[in-house]
Amino acid sequence: MARPVKEFEVHPYVQFMMDKYSPYRKWIESEGIPIVSGSYVADVRTLELGDWKRRGGKGAYLSFSDQLVADGYVCEISAGESLEPQRQLYEEIVLVAEGQGATTIWYEGAPKRTFEWERGSLFAIPLNAWHQHFNASGTERARYMALTSAPVAFELYRDPDFIFNTNYIFKDRFDPADEEFFSKPGQYYTEYYGGILHSNFIADIRKINLVPREKRGKGTRNMYIHMAGSAMLAHVSQFPVGRYKKAHRHGPGAHVCMLDSTGYTLMWDEGEAPKKYDWHEGSVISPPAGTWHQHYNTGTEPCKFVALHANTAVQREEKGIEQIEFEDEDSALKKMYEEECAKSGVKVDMG
Repeated sequence: MARPVKEFEVHPYVQFMMDKYSPYRKWIESEGIPIVSGSYVADVRTLELGDWKRRGGKGAYLSFSDQLVADGYVCEISAGESLEPQRQLYEEIVLVAEGQGATTIWYEGAPKRTFEWERGSLFAIPLNAWHQHFNASGTERARYMALTSAPVAFELYRDPDFIFNTNYIFKDRFDPADEEFFSKPGQYYTEYYGGILHSNFIADIRKINLVPREKRGKGTRNMYIHMAGSAMLAHVSQFPVGRYKKAHRHGPGAHVCMLDSTGYTLMWDEGEAPKKYDWHEGSVISPPAGTWHQHYNTGTEPCKFVALHANTAVQREEKGIEQIEFEDEDSALKKMYEEECAKSGVKVDMG
């Protein structure tokens, strides 16, 4: 039987050019902080970080799966401290992992807008806007995970001075005259299957409204999120105790940030055995483009995660192409799930 061709695989010529000339890779290496590769980090709250001179805190890059379209980083702000002001010609979505603080955002010559955040807050940095993060606690550190489109910007412009020191104001992304830009209530569009929330700041991502979206399995709830006019997206998904989601695959750029419960994710390419990645709050999983993956909840509470991703990770879903139906899955994977739930005293209930 012929081995299936792996989709989304980088052409050898493109890979050679990336390895030899990649301006983005050279830049992150020059930053002097750890670079985490692979597809998974067990906990961003305990990840080892290095001193980050440019930002004035501690950090590490999450350069997962050769995604090309989006990369993450983890940053820590010491107690009572703040980061250096920054601006950049790439998009960024921020998820606060622990701590509390505030962020000020502004364009030159315009009023500054400040909002407070805590564990679970989600917000986007408007394109090329100045921003500065502050830790509000005098005794506890703060950490956040961010996803950016920096790889795209560096591939296009290849000049850090241009990327970080351009004065252009994107008025369609951020209106400094709007005093409620980061405080006005989000607007839900629930007529779309899966729901869409337009909001520039979410105080606690765990508390937003979700709507049924059972393509991945019975009882699954969802909400897509659009922030600050960004081309990058996010979505929250929740599925019940004793259940798992259907195996699926998609394009590059998805970073799945676990918010609660415990469980594991299996990932595999065609013809290969699945690899298991255990997770809990703080874990981040980034499936490579075209790699099958499946999320399993073994905890005693519904599992909720927020996926931050480039729009290349969102594709049409058709049976037999981008999703494996339960009746077509490998029975050994279901048996593994039953055994893992038994360890936690959880009853399997696939509805």
